[in-house]
Amino acid sequence: MKAGKKILGIWVGVNLPFFVSYVSAAEPDSIYRREIMEVGMDSCIVNRAMSSQHAVTIDSSGMEARVDSSRVDTAFQVPQEISNPDWDIAAPPRKRPWLSGVEVVGTNALFHIITRYIIHEDYAQITWSSIKNNFKTGFLWDNDKFETNLFSHPYQGNLYFNCARSNGLNFWESAPYALFGSSIWELFLELQPPSTNDIISTTLGGMALGEVSYRLSSLVLNGQARGWNRFAHEAVGLILNPVRGVNRLMTGEAWRVGPRYVDRMATVPFYFQFDAGYRVLNCFDSQPNRSRHIGFIGFNMVYNDPFEIEGNEPFEHFTARMLLNLFSRQPAIGEASICASIWGRAHDYANGNELFAGIFQNYNYYDSESFSDESSYTPFRIAETVSYGPGLLYRARFQGNNSLSLNGFLSGIVLGGSLSDYFQFHDRDYNMGSGYSVRVNGLFSLRQKLGLYLAFENYHIFTWKGYEQKDYEHIDQNYLNAQGDVGNARLQRLNFRASFAIAPQRSIAAETAWYRRKTHYKYFPDVRSDTFEFRLMLSYHI
Repeated sequence: MKAGKKILGIWVGVNLPFFVSYVSAAEPDSIYRREIMEVGMDSCIVNRAMSSQHAVTIDSSGMEARVDSSRVDTAFQVPQEISNPDWDIAAPPRKRPWLSGVEVVGTNALFHIITRYIIHEDYAQITWSSIKNNFKTGFLWDNDKFETNLFSHPYQGNLYFNCARSNGLNFWESAPYALFGSSIWELFLELQPPSTNDIISTTLGGMALGEVSYRLSSLVLNGQARGWNRFAHEAVGLILNPVRGVNRLMTGEAWRVGPRYVDRMATVPFYFQFDAGYRVLNCFDSQPNRSRHIGFIGFNMVYNDPFEIEGNEPFEHFTARMLLNLFSRQPAIGEASICASIWGRAHDYANGNELFAGIFQNYNYYDSESFSDESSYTPFRIAETVSYGPGLLYRARFQGNNSLSLNGFLSGIVLGGSLSDYFQFHDRDYNMGSGYSVRVNGLFSLRQKLGLYLAFENYHIFTWKGYEQKDYEHIDQNYLNAQGDVGNARLQRLNFRASFAIAPQRSIAAETAWYRRKTHYKYFPDVRSDTFEFRLMLSYHI
């Protein structure tokens, strides 16, 4: 198991909701902002966002009314004594492509030192002979754990990506650095042969997570803050984007007083929701103790309003979601999602309705474990690690502050993973492959008090390269080179959520979900599993 990558991924997942919450201090307290997002961000449902530079209320007519700045929480606001209208946005940084490459190499060197000399991982004990063998063998499918291959590797790729992104390069210019960093790691710094799935997830998944972390860190950083306030901004930015934080320390930007906004990306509307509550999973099969009661925390966020953007810049709008399980034997990370626009166009209708059509990059991750010690049966596990496809967002407004949002996405999955009932080898109990996904959802908001959400998701992943002999005792796990059991896996998720606002920034919500897993195997009996979920939660909106 690649423990270093796993630890990093889980650490970020656990700490990200806490630290992102600090961003909220710069956001206005507004009842109207709740309409931006009532439900999970897999839906990419967004209503019109408000400027984050002013506190906003809604008058009796439903029109915006700006109020005095004293209404704004000042924990992360610009100190008035140094506020300067000419200091809005910093000038674009100078591009440093060569320094970016050096930092990628340095990042890999640091990873290697940690894994080889501190953690003492077997795969890090490289030799000149192992490097030569890696080039001779070429890329193979590996057998690392589900969370390592499909969650932690994108995080590692995000670090490579931000070596370039934080040195002034744009999204597309930074992409080759994720590939460069992953290639160095796979070919030179691991004892086992280079991995086909790793190069895909680290590069393409790293681009997605890297751009998200870059834009979130821009929201946090404040060039006009001083003293402990400045320290807090920089510390949170360092957590969200370690590479950018280190670069700011090396260049002196971490303490240099300048423009309030470090780049234009920091000026867009941003919405954050924190959830805490209880969930129960009930698997409809014959095993004992089929129910599992779980505490959880989660966060949802919306970056920018898709109906107000130009649509030609990657990640100009994105949504993100994560659910963390507590006090149970379930995986620490139960769900994770990113839905980001790569390119698109918005259209306003004469009646005030709005449409956004574009190409989206998607990441969706669902994980569970067995419900009892008596059984190894796992209800569902699937990941859409890298996928791209078209999407439509539609928003209609009605009288009385009522609105309806309808959205649909069709994606081709470049790399995904799904639970296997038969493939059990080394750290693997899942298949990898490619396929497609379909997601449709709708949200009805009634007077900014009641939100009703309905969604359907379908993930279908095909495994092409199998190993069915099951003679694992005489096979080196590093050279099995199989995606898993030949066949295909489908996970369908239908969920309904109702939320009610009890205060301007607080709401209560109940949610039900039904999961159906259908896995077809070419050489083994098919398996079907149905799981029901219920959630009850309190939400804090910012």
